[in-house]
Amino acid sequence: MVTTPLVVAITGANSGIGLRAAERLAVDGHRVYAICRTPERGQAALARINSRARTPARLVLADLAEPASIDSAVNHLQGEVDHLDVLINNAAVFDQTIRTPQVTAAGHELFWSTNHLGPFRLTAGLSHLLVNAPRPRLISVASKGLLTMPRIKIRFDELDDLSWYSPTRAYYHAKLAQIMVSHQLALRTVGELDVACVRVPAVRLDADRIAALPPLLRLMYVPKNRMAAPPERLADTYRSLATRQTTWTAHATSTGGARGELRGIYLDEHERPVTAPAFAYDAQARQRLWDLSQHATGSPTWAW
Repeated sequence: MVTTPLVVAITGANSGIGLRAAERLAVDGHRVYAICRTPERGQAALARINSRARTPARLVLADLAEPASIDSAVNHLQGEVDHLDVLINNAAVFDQTIRTPQVTAAGHELFWSTNHLGPFRLTAGLSHLLVNAPRPRLISVASKGLLTMPRIKIRFDELDDLSWYSPTRAYYHAKLAQIMVSHQLALRTVGELDVACVRVPAVRLDADRIAALPPLLRLMYVPKNRMAAPPERLADTYRSLATRQTTWTAHATSTGGARGELRGIYLDEHERPVTAPAFAYDAQARQRLWDLSQHATGSPTWAW
């Protein structure tokens, strides 16, 4: 039984890990706000979550590629609650069928906008609710695939150059940014915010996601999907991090320079501290990314 129910907001709660995590947290009695992009999929997810929920979850609509939609979601939550205990930035786009770059109405490439700028703006907006919680927690999501790219860097001078685009490059570029923002925000809020960034391995896609793929991609994904981790396993990781009593600082060390100082923020699916790509430990690069992200998202005001 939950003695102190938490207020939790989770993006991408309509499928995959996000849906399962929302289910588990609602079953445990926490007050879950499922942030989804479309009303239809959101309502379907809400019905599934609430079929077993001890505390009914609520739906919040937000398209992370659209600044006005993000602001609307922030206003919605500010009108519903006076604090937010946990924000889980789970939603991401990794659609291999998007072979040519798409640009949002705000002028940003879709993967960069949805997977980095959107969560950045949302977190800034909700920071004013997080700061009111007794033990606020922020959970973001990166990818184990970054292990194959130890020298990956943010393309600071090519953010608006679409010539280097591929769905794979764009996805991992944004995921590196998620780690770097997690590091930067953790250092800005030591003692005030528990920050975690999960290195998610390949995760089994839901049947409807597989069915929606083009025939060739579907054939490629079937064996890969069979070997991938079940989303329920990662949902347990999200739940554990959302409710943990310790913070990332329990793993930080005074040795090892920046890597020691930041140890415990970047975690694998078993909640073990792991090493991020080297660029994520570059303090100047992190500050440059923060400044560029601030500018690109309209200079939002943070609570910290």
